[in-house]
Amino acid sequence: MIKRLKQKINSLIGNTSGFKGIIFINLSILVLVLLLMFMQQSWISKERDSLISMIDKQTVGKKVKEAVTPKEPEKLTDETVNKNKQSNIFYKSSQGRKVTKLNIKNTIKEADMYFDYSQYDKALVVYERIIDSRIAFDDIDRIFNRLAESYYKSGDYDKASGAYRRVVNHFINSSYRLSAQLGLGECLTLTGNYDESRRILYAIVGQEASYREEKDKNIAIEAYYKIADSYIKQARQHLKKEDPRQRVVAKMN
Repeated sequence: MIKRLKQKINSLIGNTSGFKGIIFINLSILVLVLLLMFMQQSWISKERDSLISMIDKQTVGKKVKEAVTPKEPEKLTDETVNKNKQSNIFYKSSQGRKVTKLNIKNTIKEADMYFDYSQYDKALVVYERIIDSRIAFDDIDRIFNRLAESYYKSGDYDKASGAYRRVVNHFINSSYRLSAQLGLGECLTLTGNYDESRRILYAIVGQEASYREEKDKNIAIEAYYKIADSYIKQARQHLKKEDPRQRVVAKMN
């Protein structure tokens, strides 16, 4: 095909003069280039399809191998073991120790260590001792908030509500107050106090326009979600209490 095109071009060069011959030559070159590009694109597409097919086969084979091969239990690293040992040693040595002005800072560090390692049952015991000591210190609002979170993480929503309520009612200017309101609203939902829960959560979203910090805006977004969750949980509770025979009649109608 290329040979015939070349012969045609040579014939035109010999027989045609002026711009018509030049235009035809340029068009012929353009057609040839486009043809080569089309052939190259077709080859690339075939190679790409072949590569994708190969990758898919390897992926399927890997998934099958993972499904068949039993997973080994997670190995404890030396660092994890040492942290757990250290935590338990601190906990045993601090049990029954009275909190004083001299050791209160170390006791707070100890409670925070348990909290940061997600050992909430141990953290709340130490936070309680700190609060019961009635010793004045600067970040008491943070301690109450962490005590509330420890109760919440441990599943004691009634005590968590009490600690969150303390932050909300007694620390008006605290940076933890808004998050404590959110936590209180959620705990009230979990304990079935839906009306009070929504009252507190609506108070959060009602001030949304005044929030300037990103974390406060995110708390407002969470409050919307927890309001909806409160309605859902209340509806489910209502359906459970409803007479089963009435539900059958309602379905039939």
